[in-house]
Amino acid sequence: MRVRRLVVGLLLLILCISNAHPLWAWGKGHRLIRLWAVARLPEWQTELIGQDNLTRLCRDYTSLQDKHAGGKAPQLDAYCLVPGVRLSLHDVNPPTQSATAMQWYLEQIADNLQAGKTDEAMKFLGVLCHWNEDPGCPSAHSSPVTELQLKTLLPPPKDKARLNYLFGAGGFMDSGSYQLAEEKYTPRLLGRTRAEAALRIYEHQKLLRHHAAAHIIPIVQDTMQGDGKKADEHRAAAALANGRHTADVIYTAICLATNHIDDQEFLFEEQPLTDWLPDFRGRMIPHPYYVKPFLLNQAMDAKRQLHPLQIDTTEYETGYGMGTPFELDFVLAPGNVFSRFTCDVGLHPTAGKNGVVLFAVEANGKELIRSKPVRVGDAPVKLDVPLPSSDVLKLSLKTIAAEGSEPSHNLTVWGKPMLKTE
Repeated sequence: MRVRRLVVGLLLLILCISNAHPLWAWGKGHRLIRLWAVARLPEWQTELIGQDNLTRLCRDYTSLQDKHAGGKAPQLDAYCLVPGVRLSLHDVNPPTQSATAMQWYLEQIADNLQAGKTDEAMKFLGVLCHWNEDPGCPSAHSSPVTELQLKTLLPPPKDKARLNYLFGAGGFMDSGSYQLAEEKYTPRLLGRTRAEAALRIYEHQKLLRHHAAAHIIPIVQDTMQGDGKKADEHRAAAALANGRHTADVIYTAICLATNHIDDQEFLFEEQPLTDWLPDFRGRMIPHPYYVKPFLLNQAMDAKRQLHPLQIDTTEYETGYGMGTPFELDFVLAPGNVFSRFTCDVGLHPTAGKNGVVLFAVEANGKELIRSKPVRVGDAPVKLDVPLPSSDVLKLSLKTIAAEGSEPSHNLTVWGKPMLKTE
């Protein structure tokens, strides 16, 4: 612990006196996040990597892809160009490109660490961290709407019309004064193999972007109409979530590179599907779920009253209340990690007597299983289906209205949906 505290203290000193560089997205936040994450690594990792290398990871290698942008630094091609893959090292990418690139970076980090080239490994790790930090910034990297749309919905005062809402340059997303909370955090192993780690890193990157977007409007409102204190609170909250994720990424990359996984706590044999972000773009269906066709961990009756998830007399803590007809999709990349999907399906007790639904599970457009028609009062139907192995797996949960059924009575429940590796 003494060595670890010394390393962290020296990093703080060096970062405080180092020259600032113009950065996009998080700007200074990259360094704050990186330093916070490194400070929470276990002592064996800080000793393995060493003080000088950790300093460069948190100071010199925070934004290599920013320096490389536009071909301005061809000497960084080796770290910022993934062979055979075109992608943005700032944003959440399509699943195929992301899965390939994530695994490539984990491989480069491992190969260089094992060859004793720790400084080279830190450059690749620095790019990987920055790529996972940008989507967690409440900025253009996480916004579901354009800056023009945002300014239309929240018009600025006349004296602030010049400001950019979302972009770091000339804007205010990385302005203000904020720090990451000094909380205890133990980094988590995200995978026992590069494929498992890449899958979960990609999923957490999407979740970071999703949650960072929720901070955008409060930051805009307080910056435009308030004193900026609430905006700083939201920046700090987003940065803290990013710090946890970056700590997990660094920790996992080093564990995989050193084969330090056998004695780690790892709960990846089965994963609640509710922990994963659906690939949902918005769609309306018949009443009462017409506004949002599904709800997480709760159900809704025809009068739009909320209820716990339940099928007949069985209650579930996790799952989806879902209207009909609907298809809820999940994209897993790489798609060769999970081998089975299990779930209980049925109608909620509040569904009317004219509700009749069939349940189906698809993988990459191919139907794996379809239930018989299910009615109110029927016992839960247990689904247990093998999943195909593919580069990318699109898993679809489908509710299908039986002929003559009443839409407002087709209130379905997917209880305890689970992804399993065995």
